[in-house]
Amino acid sequence: MKNSTTFIAFITALSLHLIVGALLLLGMDFSLPKDKPKEEVVIINASMVSQKLFDDLAQKRVQNAADKVAAAKREIDKKRAEKARVKREKQVADKKRKQAEAKRVKAEKAEVARKQKVEDQILFEKIVAAKELRAKKAKKVADAKRVEKEKVRKKQEADRIKKQKAETKRVEAEKLATAKALKEKKARDAKLKADKAAKEKAAQRKAKEKAERLRQAELDKQMEAEFADSFSSAQSSKQLSEIARYKALIQDKISRNWQVESSMKGKSCTLAIRLAPDGLVLSASRSKGDQKLCDSARRATLKAKTLPIPKDPEIAPQFRDFDITLEPDL
Repeated sequence: MKNSTTFIAFITALSLHLIVGALLLLGMDFSLPKDKPKEEVVIINASMVSQKLFDDLAQKRVQNAADKVAAAKREIDKKRAEKARVKREKQVADKKRKQAEAKRVKAEKAEVARKQKVEDQILFEKIVAAKELRAKKAKKVADAKRVEKEKVRKKQEADRIKKQKAETKRVEAEKLATAKALKEKKARDAKLKADKAAKEKAAQRKAKEKAERLRQAELDKQMEAEFADSFSSAQSSKQLSEIARYKALIQDKISRNWQVESSMKGKSCTLAIRLAPDGLVLSASRSKGDQKLCDSARRATLKAKTLPIPKDPEIAPQFRDFDITLEPDL
């Protein structure tokens, strides 16, 4: 009986040691509840215990100890999990709190910056408005001064222009009066001079024309006399015709006004001449021949002014419009 009790005590002590060792090995948190269920005390009558009973009891105590160890382990795992969850939740909460705090601080800083910016903007706008107001006032004063100054200047300019116009008008009137008097005097003098010159020129022209007519008439008479003598002495079998004689007279008169050059030697020109009834040259143009020679012959014909024509009414019409061939005597 004494041995059985000792064995049971041994088994119980061993179980307790195993539980304590397991708890130590698993890092048991000694903050666990200290209230433990009381072990069931089995009082066995020694006389009724057999070896099998002792074995079953020992086995049961070992199983109970193992169950307690497993339960303790589950409890420890649960507490660890709970502790980890609490820790995670605390970390998440701390992180959210820190983020919220940072956000709050950032928002506060942003709000402070915004308010400062608004205040700065308001101050800036006030400064700008004050400057603009001062500028407007200064401009208004300056514009008023400028307008007044411009008004005075315009009045002075208007007075000056008025005086200048009056002076200019007076001077122009004097100039016009002087110019008019001078013009009238010049016109009178010019008219007197022109009248005198016209009279003198008319008298000179008349005298010149009269002298020219007399000279031409004298020359014509001389030429007619000379050619009459020449032709009368040169005639052998027959007399020169009246037409040929007058053509010779015409050629001779043209030759006296004809300026020829050595390059014209051997050349000839036929002119178409038209005369008035009194022998006045009306026109002379080139009919054929050297252009340069004809131009000089034409100028000589026009310069002669009048050409001799026969007095015979039957022959004279032939010299109103006729051709004559001229050759320079070189």
